[in-house]
Amino acid sequence: MGEYRDEVPSSEPETAPDVSLRRDARDNLERVITAATEVFASQGLSATLADVARHAGVGVGTVYRRFASKDDLIYEVIQSRFKAAEQLVIETSETPDAWAGFVRFFEISTQELVSDKGLREFVMGGYTESLGWSRGTPPDRLVGLIARTREAMGHHLAELVRRTKETGRLRADFEASDMMVLSLSVQATIGFGGQAHPELYRRTLGFILDGLLASRTHATELPVPALSNDELDSTVR
Repeated sequence: MGEYRDEVPSSEPETAPDVSLRRDARDNLERVITAATEVFASQGLSATLADVARHAGVGVGTVYRRFASKDDLIYEVIQSRFKAAEQLVIETSETPDAWAGFVRFFEISTQELVSDKGLREFVMGGYTESLGWSRGTPPDRLVGLIARTREAMGHHLAELVRRTKETGRLRADFEASDMMVLSLSVQATIGFGGQAHPELYRRTLGFILDGLLASRTHATELPVPALSNDELDSTVR
């Protein structure tokens, strides 16, 4: 009888609690990342891990168990946004109508920055007070992410600009590094328009795109050259 009882399978597998815990952990991780994406987008990178935990409906300890510092959580959020941006520039650089691809990239990338305060702060360099630099611990992973993304996107963006110039629609003196500079001018309109006029930036964008057309009868010769990639990186930092 004893041997028979030993062979009867248990009705409560030993692995069940572990599986359940892993599932709960995954669910909490997804909730934290989703909450962080929304909180950083609305409040910017000055938002705290407590803000994220509150928005996710979990204890702040749950956030710290997954992310040792806010820099680590920012990395998780920003890398997904950068992957999407890289995919966008790849798609638009391969668009048969190069000018349409150029306009689409400019419009969508601008819209992404308009709708996400944290991403805007990060891309435009206004993040040093929120990240590890201010605490004496340089956020090396974030620095590496920026470098890798700029290198990858720079190649595709340069290709998009080259192809658009070949159509004769983009003025010949435009360079890929000018995209960031022009984006800054569009972003300035966001604060000016505020919540009362959230779409005001689209006028600025429209004027810029018209000014980039090579078909303008009298294009003004630009008094200074475009920034090199190294100069652009140094300026943002």
